[in-house]
Amino acid sequence: MGKLFSLDSPVMRFLSRMADIMILNILVLITCIPVITIGASFTAMHYVLIKMIRNEESYIVKMYFKSFKENFIQATILWIIILLAGLVFVGDYYVFVKSGQEFSLVFMLAVLVIDILFMMTAMYVFPLQARFYNTIGRTLKNAFLIMIANFPRSILMLILYLLPVALLLLSPMATPFLIMFGVAAPGLGAAYLYRKIFSKIEPEPEEVTSDMDFKVDMEGVETEEDAVGEAADEASDEPSEAAESEDDPVI
Repeated sequence: MGKLFSLDSPVMRFLSRMADIMILNILVLITCIPVITIGASFTAMHYVLIKMIRNEESYIVKMYFKSFKENFIQATILWIIILLAGLVFVGDYYVFVKSGQEFSLVFMLAVLVIDILFMMTAMYVFPLQARFYNTIGRTLKNAFLIMIANFPRSILMLILYLLPVALLLLSPMATPFLIMFGVAAPGLGAAYLYRKIFSKIEPEPEEVTSDMDFKVDMEGVETEEDAVGEAADEASDEPSEAAESEDDPVI
């Protein structure tokens, strides 16, 4: 029994991880309240999650606000772009459902496919911002190319992110659970999925130093297995403002 509840036991490690996820989830919800800060909040969340799956996390709150501050401007611009694009898709829904006009099935399916591709692209934007330094345009382009190159994995990520929404619609009683885990827990699952993708475009571990930044331009993406690795065009050790912290790489 003593071993079961020792600090190094699987049970205690699991409970500790759940506590970290709960703290992270609450941090995200609180910092998302102003709405304009959602981009920085999601970026900080993925920064912490990446540290978790690499077993590099220390103090959750400290890491979270470190990334929140460093990425605030660029993450906010990315969020505004995604928000404006999302409003266009909401307008599409209003026109289709509320206007009373009739549209061809092919046209409606085409818009639906575009909406889904947009959502799957958006899933990669803030993890990329959290892990790599790049221009806004290149971050968006890389997010799209990574999504295409890893389409099955992207679908799984989308399902993970939609599960809390489905759970809330099916049972409003799940609200307390979602407040504790509804954002960060799906994010953790997604982090395990995109970890393999990111590992293909990062320098070898022995080549990375504490102040190293690198940029990747995703080109020639073909398949999930090899496209991302071939897409990394070069590594650069130029200093950057957003990733000058001790371990933030940049694409």
